Amino acid sequence: MQHVDSNRSTPQARVYDVVMYCRLHGIDEAEARKLVRLIGRFADRMSIQMNLTKRPVRFR
Repeated sequence: MQHVDSNRSTPQARVYDVVMYCRLHGIDEAEARKLVRLIGRFADRMSIQMNLTKRPVRFR
């Protein structure tokens, strides 16, 4: 059994399915295909957001 110190351990990045993430956030299919070619089928949120060329519109 291995002891993990919670003060020293770092949280893991959450990994998303790129196509589903694009559908949920209103990103069009052409942009989703570009992202899948660029970063792969699964990626974390930061890499998806940083590689978008068209930012989704945010309404307040």
